[in-house]
Amino acid sequence: PAPRHGMAQLDGYDYSIIHEEILKDRTRTEAYKSAILDNPDAFVGKIVADLGCGLGLMSLFAARAGAKKVYCIEAAEIADVARDIVRANGLEGTIEIVKTLYEDAFIPEGYVDVIISEWMGFFLFFEDMLPGVLDFRDKYLVPGGRILPSKARLWSSYYEDEHWYESRIRYWENVYGFNYTTIVNKVKSEQFRVPQRQHLRSNGMISTQTRLAEIDLRSVRQDDLERIFVSAKNKITRNATIHGICFWFDVLLDGPQHQQWLDTSPRSGYNSWSQVIWYFIDPQKVRKDDVVEGFFTMLRTEKGEFDVTMEILKPFKMTMEAWEQSPNTMYQDLYERLEYENAIYRNRPSSDYAVMLLRVLVSILTLFLGGWLGRKGF
Repeated sequence: PAPRHGMAQLDGYDYSIIHEEILKDRTRTEAYKSAILDNPDAFVGKIVADLGCGLGLMSLFAARAGAKKVYCIEAAEIADVARDIVRANGLEGTIEIVKTLYEDAFIPEGYVDVIISEWMGFFLFFEDMLPGVLDFRDKYLVPGGRILPSKARLWSSYYEDEHWYESRIRYWENVYGFNYTTIVNKVKSEQFRVPQRQHLRSNGMISTQTRLAEIDLRSVRQDDLERIFVSAKNKITRNATIHGICFWFDVLLDGPQHQQWLDTSPRSGYNSWSQVIWYFIDPQKVRKDDVVEGFFTMLRTEKGEFDVTMEILKPFKMTMEAWEQSPNTMYQDLYERLEYENAIYRNRPSSDYAVMLLRVLVSILTLFLGGWLGRKGF
C-alpha cells in the first residue's frame, strides 16, 4: 500500500536543528512574512490553516495579521513545542495546535479561508508533502479561498564548476604524494550516479534556463503530478565545460496587496533548500550559442518516491537515470557546504572582501583610539 503523505520524513522534523536552519533562512522566512503581513485584507477576520506548521512562525504571523482563527497543523512531535511557543506569546486564544496529519485534521467550522504551507522539498517534489496539501484543499478551502504558495515552478540550467571538478576528481592524482587515481571510476559511479544537494553559484550557470514544470496550487490535481515529461532546450551562453545540470524552484506568494516570487536559484544566494546538481560522469565541452536538447521525465512511485531521467540528444548524447529518489537520497558534500558558508570558495565575491577589509580597518581604528585616549588620560 502507498504510504501516508510525508510519513517517511516526520521523524526528522522532531529535531530543533532542522527548524533552526529553516527559520534562519531569511530568503524563505522574509518572503512568507511579507506575503502574510503585507496582505492584511486576506487575513483579517479569516480562518487560516497552517499545514506542516513546525514551530508555528507562519501561524504567529497570521494571527498578527488579524486572522480570526489559525489551525496550526503538525504531525511531528515538535508540535508540542509549538504549542508552548504559542502560549508563551499569549496567542492560544487565536492559534490552535492540531497534532495530526493533514488528511486527518478536523476543522470545526468545516472550512478555511486561507491555507499556508511550505510543502516544497529538494527537486521541488521530493518531500512528497503536496498530495496531503491538495487533499486538505479539496476538503476545506472555500471557493475563491487563498493558498500560499499559489504557483510553483521547477527550473534547470547547465552548470560549470572547474574548481569542484579539481577538488573531487583531480584531488586523487596526488594524495599526500601518492597516486590514488584508480579510485576515480568508483567515485564517479557512486557520487555522480544520482542528483545531489549543493549550494551553487550564479557564475556557474552557463545556459539559459528551462522551465520543467509549472503548477497552479488552486486547481492542480494529484493525477497531474504523477508524471512530468517535458522537452528541454537550453542555449549555452559562453564557451565552457558542462559539469552537470542544476535544478531549482520558485513559488508565488501572492495576495490582494502584495505578491512576490520566492526564488531558490543560484542567483538568490543562501537558502535552506540550496539547489540540486546532477553531475556528468564525463564533462562535455560546449561553445557559446550551442543548444542542448533533450527530455526530462519525473515519475512518482507508489511509495511516494521519484524516478528521474534526463536524456540529452544534441549536441552530444547522454542518458542519466536515478530511481526511487527522496530526501533520504539527497547527498550533500559537507566540505562543500563549509566552503560556501565560510566564503572560502575560490570565486569569493569581491563584496565579501570589502566587508572583511572594513572590519579589519574598524578593529585597527578602535585599537588606535583606545591607545591614544589612554595616553591622554581619558
